[in-house]
Amino acid sequence: MALPKTAQELEATGYASDGSGECRACHAAILWYRTPKGKRMPLDRATLEPHWSTCPDAGLFRKGK
Repeated sequence: MALPKTAQELEATGYASDGSGECRACHAAILWYRTPKGKRMPLDRATLEPHWSTCPDAGLFRKGK
């Protein structure tokens, strides 16, 4: 399932805004959203894409299995 493209679409599909901040690694501006399952997800402020898909340092935050 593709992520909705606007804040209104996100909220209509069960996502909830959970504040804003800055990526600890690359210092990009991010918006935090809660997914319909209650998990926190960082989104790029300008594009509303998941920040882990654009962050040059995303590997620092991946959990090992």
